[in-house]
Amino acid sequence: MSYHDIHPAEVPALSTEEDLLIFDIRDPASFARGHLDAAQPISDAALQDLFKSRKRERPVLVYCYHGNSSRDICQFIAGFGLKRVYNLAGGWLAWEQFTAPAPVAVPSPALTHWLGQQDFSADSIHARVDNGMSPLMMAALKGERGLVEELLALGADPNHVNDDDHHALWFACVHGDPELVSLLISRGGDVDNQNVNGATCAIYSASTGKLEVLKRLVEAGADLGKETSGGYNALESASTLPVLKYLRGMAIDRQVSSAVQTTA
Repeated sequence: MSYHDIHPAEVPALSTEEDLLIFDIRDPASFARGHLDAAQPISDAALQDLFKSRKRERPVLVYCYHGNSSRDICQFIAGFGLKRVYNLAGGWLAWEQFTAPAPVAVPSPALTHWLGQQDFSADSIHARVDNGMSPLMMAALKGERGLVEELLALGADPNHVNDDDHHALWFACVHGDPELVSLLISRGGDVDNQNVNGATCAIYSASTGKLEVLKRLVEAGADLGKETSGGYNALESASTLPVLKYLRGMAIDRQVSSAVQTTA
């Protein structure tokens, strides 16, 4: 069994289901400052009640700060046979950004000029050009870190995708700037988004030898087990010796960690 990632925009529809169970796995102080409606702090007792109920079709939504730690909890819950387990991609940070009031700021003269140069409408940061490319995707592709920051501040969605299901984080990986990659991840960019061929940013970075970019993705919790439609994961896509050694080391570390947990 496995779980499904769900983006903030999909949560309102899921919340209409009366039987929805929402677990917040952040610390108590963060929960007290704000949480999703009907959410409850996760606990052993709540999990035991869930498993004993044997309601395999009951929807369960789990979230943390950035959408990374919650993956392990989702996998754990799904392992008990629950079929509708959801991880909030981007976590509470992404939800806050989604529910934040619409920005009132306007593009700077520099951004307005750049939008015109790229054939975008100067009055829309959500405009699209060939193949569904947005200003944020184009800025990431060209390594324009300052413009990326401004576009995000103006409300550009880091998880919008083009016609090939590529988002801004993918194009930051193509450009190869690790700092830009980290910036987009910190703003809720989905590290495990898969394109039309099933490739993730980690698979792409491994296949192109971008080791430092790959490290940033892994540090952010990228799932190295995801596969392309052809059945290749990041390790099997490694194109350089340094990338291959790094991914093999990651695989060994996780095997050791799993063995320790099993024997604990």
